[in-house]
Amino acid sequence: MPIYWGDMHTQFNLAHMRLQAQGVDAVAEPPGGAADCEAFVRRAFEGARDYLDFFPIVYYPAHFTRNEQGFRSETVGWKDYYAADWAMICRLVREYHEPGRFVTFAGYEWSGDRTRWGDHNVFHPFDDPPLDLTLHIDDLYANLRARGGIAIPHHTGYAFANRGKDWAHFDEQVSPIAEIYSVHGSSEGCGAPLTMFRNGSMAPRVSMNTIQSALNRGLRVGIMASGDNGGGFAGRWGIGLMAAIAENLTRESLWDAFLSRRVYGVTGDRIKLDYAIDDAPMGSTIERPTGPLTLRASVECTEALDRIEVIRDGRVVHTHCHAGTWEPPEEGLLRCKLPFEFGWGPTAHYGIATGEKQWHGRLRLREGRIVSVEGAFTRHGNSWRQTGDAEVEFDLTTGPRRGAAEGDSQARLIVEIEAPADGMCVFECDRHRLTFTPAEAMRRTGLIVYDQESRERITEQFGPQEGLWDDLRDAVYHNAHIIKRHMAIPRAGYTAALELPIDDFAPGRSYLYLRVSQLNGQYAWSSPIWVDV
Repeated sequence: MPIYWGDMHTQFNLAHMRLQAQGVDAVAEPPGGAADCEAFVRRAFEGARDYLDFFPIVYYPAHFTRNEQGFRSETVGWKDYYAADWAMICRLVREYHEPGRFVTFAGYEWSGDRTRWGDHNVFHPFDDPPLDLTLHIDDLYANLRARGGIAIPHHTGYAFANRGKDWAHFDEQVSPIAEIYSVHGSSEGCGAPLTMFRNGSMAPRVSMNTIQSALNRGLRVGIMASGDNGGGFAGRWGIGLMAAIAENLTRESLWDAFLSRRVYGVTGDRIKLDYAIDDAPMGSTIERPTGPLTLRASVECTEALDRIEVIRDGRVVHTHCHAGTWEPPEEGLLRCKLPFEFGWGPTAHYGIATGEKQWHGRLRLREGRIVSVEGAFTRHGNSWRQTGDAEVEFDLTTGPRRGAAEGDSQARLIVEIEAPADGMCVFECDRHRLTFTPAEAMRRTGLIVYDQESRERITEQFGPQEGLWDDLRDAVYHNAHIIKRHMAIPRAGYTAALELPIDDFAPGRSYLYLRVSQLNGQYAWSSPIWVDV
């Protein structure tokens, strides 16, 4: 079945946005109505439609307040102005729902009374669901069972006292899947890669609330990832994305994938993952096997594959180390991926004015064809279009560089091609040009440095620098926009397959899932397959 991509957690805190627009830090009761926020929400929908297949918008029914003594805290429970906000969300969900092209759901983040139940993202498979802000998890579960909704636990790895998930209160009918990764980091396990470090107020993760803790309890919960507030940019790269394996792009088919746990999560790059044990796909339960089973998996990465790990009952029981197992071919018809990275540029600590950078260019093949294009973007204003079998054009925007943090100052475009090893590739952007063959691109990187633009910027802001440019070489380079063509990756470097025997099942329930990592630090996690003996 096809893989469809969605962001289940780009949330909109409409009350907070209203306050920001008014220049107010926080008040006890923001004014009702959401007309001033509609344009913001609409832009997120329209921007997502180019590269997301489904987009459940998540409303955040809370905002920060200050009491008379100035202490800042977040609201709990129902507020009257939520009704108008929720009506607007539901209306937009109806207007932008186009089965076969772009599927929407209405959702909201539920935090209960903020004690120990954990944050959950709540969704229904129909239009105009109720906004249920009951304070106890058992009441939420009962209401969702009656209505056919689901609640996806979010950033589970935090402590009970700080909105992590209490797995002692769990209903697999209501929560068939849970979030393993978001902007907060990874909730997989305390002994697993990646951390939860981005939100200092939320404190570190704890072992008892991680995804592995739930699985070790014997709970059946699938695995997904989604961002949690991408700055109004649905599907923001690098903070989590969900893949759903479904028959077609409809609410009904996607909902069946959610309930069947045929889903998986990625950090950003859209790693394609197929995983089954015998004929049971990810998310399945195999009952009372009569003999050895066979695990089969295939992976197609965005960039070079590092390894595939099989996790069984909390332990890595098999590792396929892929890096270094392939050689770049030198001749013949090659299929490879060409990653291009755009960004860098001036930074304020040099005293240079910063701003957005627009990039316009194209990649042309003299021979061969373009197979696919994938973007890794963190903001609006980025697009590409294939203008022929052997040509792709792009218009990208990157933001200013802020010290060591990249933020939205980088963008990547990954172009998969099929061409002769000695066929000429022509890359043009603005006034710059790179020519190379696929064979050459597999041996070395390419770099375009906007040094002349950097000198012009310095001259415009600080005056003529004649006689000083030799002393300013570092400053010119350090404030230049740059395009890097990464080394091309042959198909053997970004694809792999596994076939392993699985046996020795003790009485009880076992689980197995896959963790896939790329050399560039991007990850994917499959939903588990359970074996009940």
